[in-house]
Amino acid sequence: MATTIAQIGGFELWDILQLAQTSRMSIKLSVESPYGTGSMFFEHGHLLHAEAENKVGDEAVSVMLGWREGSVSSSKLPDNTPTTVRNSSISALLLEHARRSDESERDAERERKRAAQQQRKARRSQPPPAPPPAPPPRATRRRPQPQPPQPQPQPEPQSPPPQEEDSPMDLQAVKSILEEIDESLMGGLLGVDIISRSTSMSIAGINSSRHACALFNRMYEDLQTAMASKESPAKQLHKLIIEGENNTYIFIIEIDKRHRWAMLVDGNRAALGMVLAIVIPDFQPKLVDALKHYS
Repeated sequence: MATTIAQIGGFELWDILQLAQTSRMSIKLSVESPYGTGSMFFEHGHLLHAEAENKVGDEAVSVMLGWREGSVSSSKLPDNTPTTVRNSSISALLLEHARRSDESERDAERERKRAAQQQRKARRSQPPPAPPPAPPPRATRRRPQPQPPQPQPQPEPQSPPPQEEDSPMDLQAVKSILEEIDESLMGGLLGVDIISRSTSMSIAGINSSRHACALFNRMYEDLQTAMASKESPAKQLHKLIIEGENNTYIFIIEIDKRHRWAMLVDGNRAALGMVLAIVIPDFQPKLVDALKHYS
């Protein structure tokens, strides 16, 4: 018998999937929304199979992660569930979904630009309209001579308004620091962003994904809220490290009250110890200093 456990809204579906994985559940989650229906099958917290809208595996998961309303119900995991999902890690699947969403938006933007260019070419290729027929000649009459225009008083020049102090230079400094981080990891950096805590958007980054920035910021906020409870032994979160499949790591570091630093690192090319012992301690003070006056 299926039991409804949640309504979808925003990233709540991601929260439910993460709970199924971290709790090592063996369960079938059925998703119903105005856009369609689908199911995900977990065995001991590992996502084995997914199906939605005549799609299976990773493509079905990507379809369901795009739904933003509906409900989720749970039931017993069926016997002999097939394995169709390539990545059993929910974090890896969500990052892949964010990458695909960004690529789709870029493809749509390129298509819009291409259509606009074709319209401009079509307008230029059309022959110019024929000029209107000349009016019949009219009898000339002597007209009064126009008076020369009177000189107008010129306004006094005004001094330009003062510019905000240091913001452009500070942002350029942030970008330079991120480039130094990329060089220091010698090919191990897959992506890095400085995320605004208020908007969840990247103010500077390399290989940025706005969906991933929103996800990382939301995940950090939820954990911070949970740790602030009376039952939690640690009351403040300063750094979050997530290990994914294929030796991939996500680092989220608190910079100041307005910014967070997120990195996606390939552990096969960059050692985890070097990131923790050298990269973060060396570059965190530089980022704090560069972001002091940025608004």
